[in-house]
Amino acid sequence: MSEHRDISAGLAARLALEKHGFRFSHALGQNFILDDGLVRRIVEAAQVAPGERVLEIGPGAGVMTRHLAEAGAKVTAVELDKNLEPVLRAMLDGLDVRLVFGDILKLDLAALMGGAPYSVVANLPYYITADVTLALLTGPEKPERVTIMVQKEAAERMTARPGAKNWCALAATVQYFGRPEPLMALPPSAFTPPPHVDSTLLGIRLYDEKPVQARDEALLLRLINAAFAMRRKTLANNLTAAFGAPREAALQWIAALGRDERVRGEALSVAELAALSDIIGEAAAFHRVSLFCAEILL
Repeated sequence: MSEHRDISAGLAARLALEKHGFRFSHALGQNFILDDGLVRRIVEAAQVAPGERVLEIGPGAGVMTRHLAEAGAKVTAVELDKNLEPVLRAMLDGLDVRLVFGDILKLDLAALMGGAPYSVVANLPYYITADVTLALLTGPEKPERVTIMVQKEAAERMTARPGAKNWCALAATVQYFGRPEPLMALPPSAFTPPPHVDSTLLGIRLYDEKPVQARDEALLLRLINAAFAMRRKTLANNLTAAFGAPREAALQWIAALGRDERVRGEALSVAELAALSDIIGEAAAFHRVSLFCAEILL
């Protein structure tokens, strides 16, 4: 049994961090939540059920890891910083937690989570927010729910609506796969050490059946990135650059969508982006068949 199991997780973490001489790394975005009451609220907001498989990204000092495990979750915690190993071993001794040291962006999630349903709960280092979110939502082994602590501005981007100033490729991608919702606002004082920004606990529930479905999701993701690539340029210019298509073809695709040729990519909704990807896919398939027939005729 751990020497820290008979005291609160927050106090245990502070003692363990001090005992092992841990120094916070600004470069790794280390801002821990050590308040037990706040962590309980986060776990409750994540709606973690007993027996549920949970992937925690960046457990830090292990306060939330311990609360998740004590709530009955089967936790896999992935930590990048090996300097935290003695702290986490002390905090999690005797608990049903699998601790993995590595870069979450380089790990095989299918192998890590074994192909069974899981959810994600994480106090993410803010510099990897977009990369981790996109990896979770677009990868082959998707979670059912994602509950992540992010910078307030990142949450505002992911929940932005079409036409808004902060409507972007990240927002369109997130909202294609699921429904993002702010769950809790946190000030800098909630963290140790305090960051220089406000934070938001964001929940993303992935759709069982998407309200909008593109025929080719890989093409849709490519199109989303193209549409927002250069915000000052028209959608036609971005499509020409991204797909190597003649401008006339790009204008035909936009016309088939029912949009003016001067429209910009950030004006399109998720439904319109999916429809446009289908139009482009149909055009590509048509031209492949036409070229094939032409070769036969020759």
